[in-house]
Amino acid sequence: MPGFRVSPPRIHPEAERSSRPPAGSAGSVDAHRQMSFVLGETVELVLEGLRLESAVAEEAGGSRYRNVTVAALLATGSRAWLARLEALHAIESGAYAAAVPLVASAADHEAACAAILQGAGAWQDWLDTDGGVDLPEEHATRLALGAPPDDVEVPELLAGVREVTSALAQPSPGASALLVGGESGPGRLAVTFGDRDFHVALAELTSGWLLALGVAKVELLLDAGHVLPVSDTDALGRWVRAARRELDVPRRCRIERRQMAGAERFVVENWRRAPSGAVRRIVL
Repeated sequence: MPGFRVSPPRIHPEAERSSRPPAGSAGSVDAHRQMSFVLGETVELVLEGLRLESAVAEEAGGSRYRNVTVAALLATGSRAWLARLEALHAIESGAYAAAVPLVASAADHEAACAAILQGAGAWQDWLDTDGGVDLPEEHATRLALGAPPDDVEVPELLAGVREVTSALAQPSPGASALLVGGESGPGRLAVTFGDRDFHVALAELTSGWLLALGVAKVELLLDAGHVLPVSDTDALGRWVRAARRELDVPRRCRIERRQMAGAERFVVENWRRAPSGAVRRIVL
């Protein structure tokens, strides 16, 4: 695109908890309260990670970093960052099924950020092939969709979240049974509709994905000083250690890839609706 320029980015760094739902909002009022009581530390850790990332974005708004690579990272990273924040708000209100596709989208965009940091030229290619041009006769501007950055090797945590959330975001019977019919079993199909009651396993699972994506992103940022202004590395390192400790809590619900029943499957550990409930294992 001849003569293009990178304009100063507008940065909106605020990341806060969702507002308490009004009384009478299905089960979401109790879910919001229970989330604070049972997983309040996780919520604050997710928010702290998002704020640390947005602080890097704020610094990157300076003229020294006004180039195509940084613009691509800010644009792609913004989509991931906002999806993670909205997923957290959905989790706080008990809308776990709604959080899953948001986390899946965030994971895809974080993988694209990893590719950009490793030199993927999708944005430069898009600019060089008239990604945006005026269409005078149509009184419009055309933005070609272009191709996303090619997949590259991404951090293990990011790859794991991307794989499982991509699978669970699909409208398959098993995924739907887990997310809105988790009390189902042999000979019994027990689905819900619009359920927003607190479910500790789903809350741990989905918020854990957000922590894992945050860890993967912060670790990428710690290696990106040649591209972005990553000044407070100590704060980023402390946050990663705290987030990993939270993810390693033994009783936390998690999904892992494992050989079981003669095949590699997703295995859900510590499935339970209430914090004091007996745990179950579910194999997908």
